[in-house]
Amino acid sequence: MKKQQSGFTIVEVVLVIVIVAAIAGVGYYVWHGQKATPTTTAATTSAPTYQSPPTSVPPAPPVNSASDLNNAMSALNQAGVSSNNTDNNQLSSQASGF
Repeated sequence: MKKQQSGFTIVEVVLVIVIVAAIAGVGYYVWHGQKATPTTTAATTSAPTYQSPPTSVPPAPPVNSASDLNNAMSALNQAGVSSNNTDNNQLSSQASGF
């Protein structure tokens, strides 16, 4: 009578180990190459940086209350900003939320 055996043969196990070792070797090679790259390319490349010209406009003050929004809206209205302007619409919607 013939017995049925199941499982992996030694050839299959060795083949899986070789494939896993190859993937691990390639992964290590790529990882090691990327790890060394920033130190070598950072010194060789220097991209010019754009510096915007200085402006005389002070930063906007923080908005903490409805009166701050109303003051900002009146400043926009004095500057001749139409009601179709998105800043004015945003201020109106924020003022109504207080």
